[in-house]
Amino acid sequence: MTIQQELEKLRAEAKKLRQQNATIDRAWNQQKEKNQRLQEQVDELQKKKEALEKKKQELEKEVGKLEDTIAKLTGHRNKLAGMIFKANLKKDESKDSNKKKRGAQTGHKGHGRKTTKRIDQEKEIHLSHCPHCQNKLEESNTFYERIVEDILLPLQTIITKYKIQRQWCSHCQKEVYGEPKDALPHFRFGLNLIIWIMFQKYQLRLPLNLIVNSLKEQYGLKITEGGIQNILHTMKERFGSRYQELIQEIQRSKVKHADETGWRINGQNVWCWLFSSQKSILYTIEETRGKAVPEKILGENPQGVLVRDDYASYKHLDMAQQSCWTHLLRNSREPAKKKTASGEIKDLHQILKDMFLELDNIVKNYSLEKRRILYSAYQSRIKAIIETNYVCADAKKVQVRIKNQNNNLITALLYNDVPLTNNEAERNIRKMVITRKISGGSRSNAGATTHAVNLSIVKTLTLEKQSLISSLRELLSSSNQRLVLERAE
Repeated sequence: MTIQQELEKLRAEAKKLRQQNATIDRAWNQQKEKNQRLQEQVDELQKKKEALEKKKQELEKEVGKLEDTIAKLTGHRNKLAGMIFKANLKKDESKDSNKKKRGAQTGHKGHGRKTTKRIDQEKEIHLSHCPHCQNKLEESNTFYERIVEDILLPLQTIITKYKIQRQWCSHCQKEVYGEPKDALPHFRFGLNLIIWIMFQKYQLRLPLNLIVNSLKEQYGLKITEGGIQNILHTMKERFGSRYQELIQEIQRSKVKHADETGWRINGQNVWCWLFSSQKSILYTIEETRGKAVPEKILGENPQGVLVRDDYASYKHLDMAQQSCWTHLLRNSREPAKKKTASGEIKDLHQILKDMFLELDNIVKNYSLEKRRILYSAYQSRIKAIIETNYVCADAKKVQVRIKNQNNNLITALLYNDVPLTNNEAERNIRKMVITRKISGGSRSNAGATTHAVNLSIVKTLTLEKQSLISSLRELLSSSNQRLVLERAE
């Protein structure tokens, strides 16, 4: 083959390679453009994804808010149902599709016990043999941790002998001596034991015989029921001035509650009265349910607003009063649900329910100025109910209750922080009701007085949302104990 032919052949191959290279370049450029378009689509989809994620988060927040609102409305509805209506024991609860489920409600924040940071002791646990096949095991260097909180048993008593110096004050020319920090003057029992007894009696509502058994079983300490009662009597004497302060605080309060329930002293029927404010809870056990009791507690010239039920003993008090809507709605609902209920009582009960919900919304959300403007309108509505010519006996009976209470049903429109119901007093007096069911009441007048005074102090301390034991210790500690120095031998 000549050189010329070889060159022609090389030129042909070069041309062919150039064509192939051009084809590859075109394909590569097309692929590059395609990749670019795909990348743009990916970027656009990514932006859409981010926008959707953001929208999803916003929708999740909105759903959470709606769930919280639904939960609040459901809780409010069930609260009203429990507050206004008594449970119908004959009702088949399985058919109640609106029944509130047990446990935490939808939207409520979860709560769990936090792990303690304090560690008093550490123990290492390992197995000698496998619990499944009994094979002998070797120890390892890996662990998992578990925190356990417990108490020590048996609990122990401690008996302390104090050697109290008899000292002479050259300035006062008197002999002086200190009192132990953990004991009350002239008392054989320490402050911790006294506080423990009060906690068992008034917070846990245990009868004296169970407190005696508990002391014996847990601490090996023998104290008779009479000994415990003497301790409680002594506490009543120490709390006397504080009890009078509670009466004065309730008298000064702008809003106060009152209620009463039955009590028994040595088998005889008497009455337990409750008076409370935002800062104080006061019990008194009296022989009468008459008007003299609220007059004595609230003073000659009572101030503020009294929230109460429709009992007549409060009627003659010269002060603003708010009647309890819970009692009124309950009294209208019971006859309205009977098979023999008239159309009049059904209509009246519905009118009262609607009015209560309106008033509740106004009291919680409207300014005092707007509430006072609306007061006359609700006066007219109550007057219209009173003047309605009802024919049926069940509607007339409820109408009489409304007539007796009249404008006291809407006093909350004229004052701030006045509730439409007396539920607070109902909750507080229930503590005495439970105690009465457990112990049957008191054995003597002195025991009844002691119970009323001590329970008043304990329940008032619980309003401070602090440790009851710490609060009792602070209350019972002497003011001059800061001067006492103790030295252990």
